[in-house]
Amino acid sequence: MAGFTETVWNPSRPEILYQDMTGVFPEYRNKGLGRWLKAAMIDKVLRERPEVKFIRTENADSNAAMLKINHELGFKPYISNPIWQIPLEKVEAYLAERKELYAD
Repeated sequence: MAGFTETVWNPSRPEILYQDMTGVFPEYRNKGLGRWLKAAMIDKVLRERPEVKFIRTENADSNAAMLKINHELGFKPYISNPIWQIPLEKVEAYLAERKELYAD
């Protein structure tokens, strides 16, 4: 196996299909397989699910390779979903500081 792609479709919203995970194992990258996998799946969906009008996918801003593929396939930004991250040690320090302030 060199890679995979998956879709999610819900019959209660037949016009929307989610092109979910697509991945290519490192030893097979930079050969166009990710693009081919997504394009082949889109072709299959268009043939087998004519009710689908929109295909949605997600992409991390840091994943330049998949951003390029999605752009080349014609995907456009639709919704932004920022996800924030903080090291646990900083949270613990913040809470400890607040506990001292409100200890009275």
